[in-house]
Amino acid sequence: MRYAEFRSGFIWTSLTTAIIGGFALGAYLAVMIGYGFPAGQGFYALIQTHGHLQLIGWVGVFIMGISLHFIPRLASFPIPHPERMNQILWLMIPGLLLRAVGGTVLASLEGSPIFVPLSWLVVASGVLEGSAIVLYVLLLIETMRGSDKTKRLPALSAVKPYFGMMAVGWVFYAGLNLFLVLHMALSGTMTVNTAWNEFAITTFMSLVLLPVAFALSVRLFPLYLALPAPDWPVYGIGCMYLLAVCLQVIPAMPSLAGFAPDVTRRVVALGMLLKGGVILWFVWQLDLLTRRRPLGRHARFLDAGPDRPPTRPGLPDYGEFGRFERLVYAAYTWLVLAALVELLCGAAILLGYSIPIGADAIRHMYLLGFITHLIFGASVRMLPGFIKRKRVASTALVDATFWLGSTAAVCRVAPLLLPSWLFDLLPVGDLLAQTIFAISGVFGWGAVLCLATNLRQTADAPMKQLSGRHWTTPIGYPQSGQRPEGGGLS
Repeated sequence: MRYAEFRSGFIWTSLTTAIIGGFALGAYLAVMIGYGFPAGQGFYALIQTHGHLQLIGWVGVFIMGISLHFIPRLASFPIPHPERMNQILWLMIPGLLLRAVGGTVLASLEGSPIFVPLSWLVVASGVLEGSAIVLYVLLLIETMRGSDKTKRLPALSAVKPYFGMMAVGWVFYAGLNLFLVLHMALSGTMTVNTAWNEFAITTFMSLVLLPVAFALSVRLFPLYLALPAPDWPVYGIGCMYLLAVCLQVIPAMPSLAGFAPDVTRRVVALGMLLKGGVILWFVWQLDLLTRRRPLGRHARFLDAGPDRPPTRPGLPDYGEFGRFERLVYAAYTWLVLAALVELLCGAAILLGYSIPIGADAIRHMYLLGFITHLIFGASVRMLPGFIKRKRVASTALVDATFWLGSTAAVCRVAPLLLPSWLFDLLPVGDLLAQTIFAISGVFGWGAVLCLATNLRQTADAPMKQLSGRHWTTPIGYPQSGQRPEGGGLS
């Protein structure tokens, strides 16, 4: 069996959903909320649609495409049924389209004769997306089982808890999402149940997005960022993270939260405390931000010589992917901040205090700060190699993605995280806070547009133009030292 070619359709679907759906709707909502414009009855329907498109359409579909290419190679076992990848994509695309159109239009059609038929189109989106998710999870499980039958791989075994959480999280979210949209249609409302929707988002973030990000970081960053190979208990940290998530998520289930509320609150706080601590320990062991240990072997295998000029200091590339590492460092900085806030909030609740930081601020630190920046950085570093290119088309667009994405995250989180008295000290503090929040969505939309443009130009450029070895001055080097553009690890 041969390894399947990379299906770039997942990436283009993800980017298209983000540009014309998730981020565009987020920009509109940020302006409306930031300036306090009147919100109609269907405003929360738009918020739910935005959240779903960002979780499943932007991040989820991206993860599908990367994992279907990466996990079989990590497992040293090709996907048993590669034709199913196209089936997954062609179920997910109409599912996302129906959810985007149905969820948006429903917000303004309550009481209309077409409201009920349109509600059932949203139910159809849940069926299509759920079918795609089940096919995807089954395909990954078959790949893992095939690998187990042929050989035991330490690199795969160490991250199995993370991929196991991902599989469970996907299936759980698919089933719960279908139940919620079905209940919405039967009850004749324009929004799904708020409490259960919040629970679904938290579960998907905790069981799918964070674990798969951790697993890919452990296996890819030693190669791409010259980190030392993991010699720490990756498997054990994954199990501790799962325990923390169970403590935080299960008692908060809406059907259970009403029983013994004080006990539930303390158990959830304990989960937050443990989760924050485990994440901080993971980041410390990964050594991405601290760089305490010697560089990994990949930083030294491109040694200077007559036929191989030196790479960038401490990195195994020549700058042909731009300063992608800044996006990764930004992602993990946001992760540390989010984990620290969760740890402090959990500790405060256990001690009988309360920190006035809402769940929305923490969620966006994880999703916009960590996950989105990680996608930005991984995209410009990995995807050129997946499509047989050895550099990105524009390193300037990599810089633009970094600055726009970082500004978006700061503007989205800062007004929620900083105390209100800080803005009150300024003459126009309220207007400043409103404006910062309102423009966050525009910056986020601009960042993902820069990424999409860069990847599109990279894919469309002739192969010789972006895969050959040309002598030039890459990013960060003076004109006196000429180095080749190609030759990065792909």
